[in-house]
Amino acid sequence: MFIYKKGKKLKYKAVIFDIDGTLLDGKEGILSSVASTIKYYNLKKLTDSELLSFVGPPIQNSFMKLYGVDKITAQKYADYFRLKYANGDVFRAKVYDEIYKLLELLKQKEYILSVATYKRQDYAADLAKHFNFDKYFDFIFGADNDNKLTKKDIIEIAIKSCNCKSNETIMIGDSCHDGQAANELGIDFIGVTYGFGFKNKDDVLQYNPVLIAQNVNEIIEFFKLNNKQI
Repeated sequence: MFIYKKGKKLKYKAVIFDIDGTLLDGKEGILSSVASTIKYYNLKKLTDSELLSFVGPPIQNSFMKLYGVDKITAQKYADYFRLKYANGDVFRAKVYDEIYKLLELLKQKEYILSVATYKRQDYAADLAKHFNFDKYFDFIFGADNDNKLTKKDIIEIAIKSCNCKSNETIMIGDSCHDGQAANELGIDFIGVTYGFGFKNKDDVLQYNPVLIAQNVNEIIEFFKLNNKQI
């Protein structure tokens, strides 16, 4: 469903992307490392929906929520998860259809492109290189190891690095973390429902989006409306 605010004059200069659920379907690798962590620490088995909740948020938060552990224990689980994840699972991901087409369009229009993700900084950089995203993105920002940076913090770093005003910047993501941070920072937001966080239009609407996209082609059409040209 292609929904956007008619009559809104688009003058974006910078576009900020989330990774999981927006650029990449990284479910396979994440769930593999989660399963290894659960087995290693002999934790209770989770339902499929509970396992899927690990995709997107900080890994420590998911362990605390689902197992009721404290921050220290959650960090211990997260450290083991990251050990397994860095050992190959990080690259068990698929690029969503038409993502490269979208990135080509944005670079042709000379947007400043940035990544702001809850993935740890080194993982984000490795993924960008592995999937050839690094040739499109000017900046790549991820989380710290101890989960001190919020999504708002990470996006704010991206905005400052792009050196653009709030009304010249737009965030694209698939979760409440992306939408809430965009709202708090005063930047426009595109919510996608093809990822893992938002399941339908109603999930996105509460974050006052300029676009709700069911697929990447709808994002492409949106940016074709933007008056920024080469």
